[in-house]
Amino acid sequence: MKLAHSILLVEDNPADVKITQRALRDGRMPVDLPVARDGQEAVEYLLRQGPHGADPQWRKPDLVLLDINLPRLTGFQVLERIRSTPALKATPVVVLTTSRRQEDVQQMYEAGANTYFEKPQDFNRFVEVLQLIQRYWLETALLPSL
Repeated sequence: MKLAHSILLVEDNPADVKITQRALRDGRMPVDLPVARDGQEAVEYLLRQGPHGADPQWRKPDLVLLDINLPRLTGFQVLERIRSTPALKATPVVVLTTSRRQEDVQQMYEAGANTYFEKPQDFNRFVEVLQLIQRYWLETALLPSL
């Protein structure tokens, strides 16, 4: 049996975490969804540091869903860390944020984001966007072997 894909959700807003969990659950593809509630926790998870170092359930994520506006480390800082770590360099990072600021879009692409989405306010549209992300990154695109 094939393991469910692992998507690391980096999101500090509890409501957005619940909406994402619900939207992915409503999708047709099973997903393991660890959640990092701030930028520092995301880096620790990805580098298997702190409590994640000894976690037998830890898996390298197939995809990272990254918010920009995070406590402790920003989404930009997390993305810089991902792209500067050889074992994570090829991991797809999809920015999913409320910001439409052109400076944010430009900065995240320049730092190595694979895709940038504004979070839809409508739940049904949010489900559609997450399903589009899943279909493209986890079913269609060819990714390097882990």
